[in-house]
Formats: sequence, structure tokens, C-alpha cells
Amino acid sequence: MGRKAKSIREEDRQSGFYLLDKVIDKFENSANDWREEADGNRSFKIQQSDYDAVGKSELLEEARKLEQMGLIRVAWFCGGSEMEKVTYRLRDMAEIYRAAGRESKRSRLARARECAGRYERQAVTPWLKAYYGDVFRDIDRGTYPGDLEKYGELLFRCLDRLDKLGEPVFMRVFSSKYLNGSKVFERMLKSRVVSIGRKYHPMVDEAMGEHEILSQMYVENYAQELELKGELRIVLGGKVIDLSVFPYGTVLNSETLKHGIIDPVQRIRRVITVENKANYMSMPFEEGTLILFCHGFFSPREREFLAGLERVLEGLRQAGAEIEYGHTGDLDYGGVRIFRYIRTKIFPLVRPLFMDAARYDKYLELGYGTDMEASAWEKMKGMEEPLLQPLMERILQEKKVVEQECFLF
Repeated sequence: MGRKAKSIREEDRQSGFYLLDKVIDKFENSANDWREEADGNRSFKIQQSDYDAVGKSELLEEARKLEQMGLIRVAWFCGGSEMEKVTYRLRDMAEIYRAAGRESKRSRLARARECAGRYERQAVTPWLKAYYGDVFRDIDRGTYPGDLEKYGELLFRCLDRLDKLGEPVFMRVFSSKYLNGSKVFERMLKSRVVSIGRKYHPMVDEAMGEHEILSQMYVENYAQELELKGELRIVLGGKVIDLSVFPYGTVLNSETLKHGIIDPVQRIRRVITVENKANYMSMPFEEGTLILFCHGFFSPREREFLAGLERVLEGLRQAGAEIEYGHTGDLDYGGVRIFRYIRTKIFPLVRPLFMDAARYDKYLELGYGTDMEASAWEKMKGMEEPLLQPLMERILQEKKVVEQECFLF
């Protein structure tokens, strides 16, 4: 291929050249050819499928024209009525792109890097920086980011605003304020944001559902509330409020959780977290005990409020008070994950309550076990939680789970 590629005339651009599109596709799908330092010749054989794609006479005419333009070289046979292979030079790729009316891969990747870089520099939290780190790795490998391909800058803009939320916000309010439409987030971005949160956000557990994951990012369908009963003293507006005056329980809404301060004077000697509502409701008020309905995974505002309680109780414990923590939940994969989340994120001294192998066997004998999902079994098989290991081994052996509501029977 000694002949230099001719400068492409305007009328030859965007002309639907089948062979040029094939050259570009092979060039872009190569692991290294698209890189700036690559050089040399490349070729591909002509198949019957190529003739079928555009018609034989049309493809032969196109090949001759491209040869005349110096963009390819064709190995002809049968007197020029058949093509064996097409050869092209990597140094001619800029002219090939211009003739095909397509933007080069290097140019598209450079645009993607510039765009992602603008948002990465604005990122505050480590989880979002980690996400952009993977975006850059894809670009370095020659892959145009799928998120940018599908959503343009909309997803990056959404993540940028989520990254800077310090307060819970209703989903549609967030969408209307930052995405120019109250339903944009829900219809276009929610599922992708959930999958990103599941992979990168440090407070997201793999057993969390969609709503719980979004809650960790401060995006809510409804206000965050903490339901509780028992001994707890909080300070609001300078006044101490003793919640034990509500023996059947009460609810602290999101604003109370935000502004409420844990009173340093507490009579609490036992904290119990409960996964399911019926079990929580059935547990009676006891002096010295605080019962908390966790509804699965605590939200960020609940978690922050309870972290404040933990600090006060730890101070009392260091001063000599005996304080116990217990959690009761479903005897299944999700129940194990919730227990571990509470232990690692909120109450490090929590211990299982009614979550043991003996109780599990008892309810299996009574016929209350249900089949475990295969995916949950696989996940539990690779999981470790020392305080629940005997229970987990029995669940894995039997492939049955027991819901906490059975404890009420």
C-alpha cells in the first residue's frame, strides 16, 4: 500500500460505505489498534455475507472507488469479479473516519474523559470517586462508558447532586429541583442509581431493597420515622421528654430525629431491635428496656440518631452500668444481613435474640419452614457472621427459612 490516502471530498463523506464501516468496527473492537501509537497494516477476508449485505455489484463498485481514493487495497481474483481480502493502513484511519462521516474512537473517548473528569473533580464522597475510577478504567481500556452512552450527562448530574445531599429529600422533589422534571429520576435513572449504590455506597448492604438503598442516599418516598417503645429520654427545644410515658409506643418523625438530642441521663439497661412489625407490636413495655422497630435496615437519619444513643449508653457502660443489646428477626438470609448491619453500623455489642439453631429446629418441626430461594442459599454459603454461624449452618443444611412472625404462634 504505497499510495497515500487522498484528502476526502465533501461529497464522499457520510456516503454509507459498507467497507469503511467494517474497517472502523474492526479497528475499534481491537484491543490496541485504536491507540494513537499503533501502526502497520490490517486486513480482513470478504465473505458471502458481505456481498449479501449490500449486493455484489454494489460492493465491488464501492471497493474500486475506495481503492482509487487510496483508503484500502483489495486482493482481487477471477478477473476482478471477486474479492479475497481488504487491507487498510492504521495511519489512514483519520481519513477513513472522515470518509465514513463518523467520529473517531479516540475523539469520543477524549470527550468522555473530559466529561467524567469534570464531575469526578466535583465528587466529595469516596464511593462516588470509586464509581468514576471505574469509568476512567473503562475509557483507558477503550470502552466508551455505557452510562454516558445511555444517559448523556444526566446521570452524572444526578449523582453529583446525590453526593452533596445532607438531608433526606422526597424523590419527586429531588427530581423536580435537580433534573428538570418531577418524574425524571423515577422513570429514567432510579434503577441505575440503585445498582450504582449497591456496588459502591459503603452504607448499602446487598440484602437491601430498592427503597432502602435510595434511603442511604437520602432519597425518600416518604419521611423517615423511628418507631419505638420503652425507656428513652430526649431533649427538644431545651425540654427533656421522657418517652416512657407512651407505654404502647410512639413514632419520632424525621424532624424530631434531626433536632432531638439524646439526654445523657438514661434509665435504659437493655436495647432490643425488632425486624418485623407484628413482633414489635406484641412486645410489652418493660422498665429499663428500649424496643426499636427496624423495619429491615435503619435509614440514615435513624442510624445517626441511634449512633447518638449508642455514644450515651457507651458512656454509661464505661461508668459501670450493665447494658445489653439484642436483635430479633427472620431466620433467613435477610435476617442475618440485618443483624450484621446493626452490629457493624450501629450497636457493636448487639447479640442475637431468638435467633438460634434450637429455635429454628423447633419451628421446622412445627411445620413453619418455607423453601429458601436458591440465590439466597448461594449468598449465605459464602457469608460469615460468627454470632449466627450455627443457625446459618442449619439453614444451609435444610434449605428452609423461618419468618419471625411464627414466634407469635
